[in-house]
Order: sequence, then structure tokens, then C-alpha cells
Amino acid sequence: MMKFKNEKKLVNIFLIVIILISICFNILTFKTNYEVNKIKTNKNIVMLTFDDGPGKEDEQIMDILKDYNAKATFFGTGINYEKYWTDAVINKLVKRMILEGHSLGNHSYYHIKYNYNLNKAYKEFYKTSQMIVEIYRDNDIEMNISNIPVRMPFLQYYRGLNSLQNKLNINYFVRGYLGCDYNEAVCGKKKILKQYTNNIRKGQILVCHTRNYATQWLPDLLQYLENKSYKTANFTLGDYYFGNYGRLIF
Repeated sequence: MMKFKNEKKLVNIFLIVIILISICFNILTFKTNYEVNKIKTNKNIVMLTFDDGPGKEDEQIMDILKDYNAKATFFGTGINYEKYWTDAVINKLVKRMILEGHSLGNHSYYHIKYNYNLNKAYKEFYKTSQMIVEIYRDNDIEMNISNIPVRMPFLQYYRGLNSLQNKLNINYFVRGYLGCDYNEAVCGKKKILKQYTNNIRKGQILVCHTRNYATQWLPDLLQYLENKSYKTANFTLGDYYFGNYGRLIF
């Protein structure tokens, strides 16, 4: 009887040890969902980002950026990036984005709410990042797929995104300050500008959109940044300000 109790005790101890090892392993290997809202910097640096392209509207946006020597990251959708191979206008403007030092980002394939459908999300985000890598390669730039910045459509968040992050092998999802530039009919120029200028801080990431109305407010925003001695950075690893003024933080 005593022997049986001792054996049972040893089995229980063994099971406890296994459970503890498993818990420790999960703690050490678990990668939490990490969302970036700004750059860690003590310099006057902001990040400009434009969602939902690439589209013909980006041509005028880049003209304005060039006037102010500003850089941006364009978070495009897969369905629009595909036009790089079929639409001469889109091909030309995406090449221009790269040539002028802007960055390409992944904003999903169809710009939909995935409603916890992680398998579908993974397939579409991965497909879009692959396209971006091919576009860079077509422009003589080798880019690792895990270095393509990713932003969820609608800045959506739900539990389980850490699994998508792990499968995509990315370090973070990109968020930032979202104004109402996507709804110019309701907001108008004055409100859009006020929202952005009131939220200019060191390291801030601004979420903007590829829309014709950007031509109405973007010059004023860039002039405001220039007057405040702010520079812009993008998600290109070789970008001077991004590379030298700190890491990304939550």
C-alpha cells in the first residue's frame, strides 16, 4: 500500500513538473500582439502615412510631398497593388514612390473586416506582402517580407491578432493618430487640419488617406510642420530619420 502511495506521489510530482515546464515555455515563447503608434525619439520627427492606394490621387499627394521634401509610407491594398502589372498609370506612380524615397506598406488585400477569420487574413496579408516584395525587386531593391509594414484595415483590433502577427513573422502592426480626412464632406479642411496639428508630437504617426481632398489640406499641414521644424520619416529601413532616431514603440 505504501509503495502504491509513493508511486502515485511521484506521478503527481512528475505531472506538476511537466505543467510548470509547459507554462514557462509558453511565457518565454509567447509573442503578444504589438501595435505601433509612434517612434521613440526626442527629435522633431513625425511619420506621414497614406492608406487605401495606390491610386491616381497619389500623384498629386507626391507632388505636394516633394515640394516640402517630405517622405511618407503608402499603405496600399493588394487589389490595387495588382494593377502595378496591368495599369501603366499605377505602375508609373508606384515606381515614383520608390524612386522618391517613400515606403510601401500592406493594408490587406480587399480592405475588409476579417471578423476573427485569421486563416483568411493570413492568406490575404501574406499575398499582399509578397506582391510588395516583387514590386521592390522589380525596382532593384531586395526586401524581406517580414520588413513590410502592415496596418489592419479600419485599424481593427481583436483578440487573436498575435497569431496573425506570428504567422506573418512581423514585429508589429502599425497604427497611429487617425483623423477624419477620409470623410471630407462631413469634416472639411478646417477640422481635418485642426485634428492633425493638435496631435503633432515627437514621434507621432499620422494616419491619412489617398484621396483627392488631400490636396486641400496637406500643403497647410506640411507648412505647419516646417514652421515647427519637424522632419518626416518613413518605414524604409535606410531612411535617415527612421534609422537614426530610435526604435518603434507602442
